[in-house]
Amino acid sequence: MNCLEKYRSKLIRDINRELRLVYVQPEENTVHDFRVGMKRLSALFYFLNSIEPGLDSKSLLKPYRVLYKSIGNIRDAHIAIKLMQSLEGIETFESEAISSSLQSKIKQDYRRFQNISNSSARASVRMPTIKSTGISERSILAHKPVILSRLLQQILHGEEIMTAKRWHQKRILLKRYHHILDAFRFCPGHTQDESEIKQIRMLEQLLGDWHDRVITAELLQSQPRLEKHIDKVVTTINSQERLLLGSAKIYLRKFALWHGKQP
Repeated sequence: MNCLEKYRSKLIRDINRELRLVYVQPEENTVHDFRVGMKRLSALFYFLNSIEPGLDSKSLLKPYRVLYKSIGNIRDAHIAIKLMQSLEGIETFESEAISSSLQSKIKQDYRRFQNISNSSARASVRMPTIKSTGISERSILAHKPVILSRLLQQILHGEEIMTAKRWHQKRILLKRYHHILDAFRFCPGHTQDESEIKQIRMLEQLLGDWHDRVITAELLQSQPRLEKHIDKVVTTINSQERLLLGSAKIYLRKFALWHGKQP
């Protein structure tokens, strides 16, 4: 299917451009863009694998997910530093001590990333073309609504008690759903409903901001030398987490109602 191949080709070019830049220096935007690109690529091959189980996209992506996970530690530190800069009521010396510690961690994690990338000998990301998968356009078009519907049901399904792990899983599914919709943007007749995309983006933003605080709190608490600096910071972050999840619940309900369903 040429339109999906156009998307796949552009995506891989963009990912490899960002990866080359990461090899030079782990700048915040470059690291972020590489990881987003990998999430989009994973969503595309999840979609294809759902049509053709023999494709085994998990194995195809595995070498690159090693790089993705390795550089994720750097991304987490970037998030924590940026969040620290936005918090009010935090003493300057505490903020500077935390940021300095996180910058040191970034340098250590970047050396580990370089070692992993050198040992894996993966200078660029390569994945099969749509044509080489043997999946026909007819099969893609027939399975698209089925796969999206299945993802949507998982996103909208609610439980009495939602743990942080369950919210994170829901966030991953929402992104996957959004990325699959985006994958068809070059395809005639597959225009997205902007009202749905608007709601998805708002929900993604809320869950993303919530998750940023979760990983920041975990990261700070994992650094022994920061113990005396983080009590007030973690308390503030935990309070914001609860507020963001409360808003996310409201928008998830709105998203469900938009689809005529109850979460």
